[in-house]
Amino acid sequence: ACSRAVIVEDVYDQVLNRAVELTKELTQGDPTDPNNYMATVIDQSAYNKIMSYIEIGKKEGKLMTGGEGDDSKGYFIKPTIFADLDPEARIMKEEIFGPVVGFTKAKDFDHAIEIANNTEYGLTGAVITNNRKNIEKAREDFHVGNLYFNRGCTGAIVGYQPFGGFNMSGTDSKAGGPDYIQLHMQAKTTSEMF
Repeated sequence: ACSRAVIVEDVYDQVLNRAVELTKELTQGDPTDPNNYMATVIDQSAYNKIMSYIEIGKKEGKLMTGGEGDDSKGYFIKPTIFADLDPEARIMKEEIFGPVVGFTKAKDFDHAIEIANNTEYGLTGAVITNNRKNIEKAREDFHVGNLYFNRGCTGAIVGYQPFGGFNMSGTDSKAGGPDYIQLHMQAKTTSEMF
């Protein structure tokens, strides 16, 4: 799940308001019911971790929607958005892997890339722009293992896109890449003299 959104200030309010509006429309419940957009998180441990990040977010930013959980019958957490976070906030620097996203403002595109790289993690990232110069800048300067342009930041296609991150989100070859299998093998050298 996307943990953070770095938005240039010119469109920050517009993007934030639209994200909140769409998030409030999401349905949650039994995953066998196709009318539900999402179900629970995986287990009690994940629920506890994500709820602890929500408490951190309430201290660091402005809760826009969500922020509630119910573990009485499953591990339901309402999709949650925090706004106006400092780029140094924990919510902006740590991987949450739950339905929680933090929003922060960037002065311009260069500042957005600086904020995006200001974390120990680098699994995936996405850039939404019509500016070709910004796409090429992100291609070179945005340090993530999987970088998506003008689409969501999750959903690598298994078998087509190698998947893995930078820094604390992974090293070496990416899962699904042509040399990934070698990471699971042991080299052996033999020699024989006649």
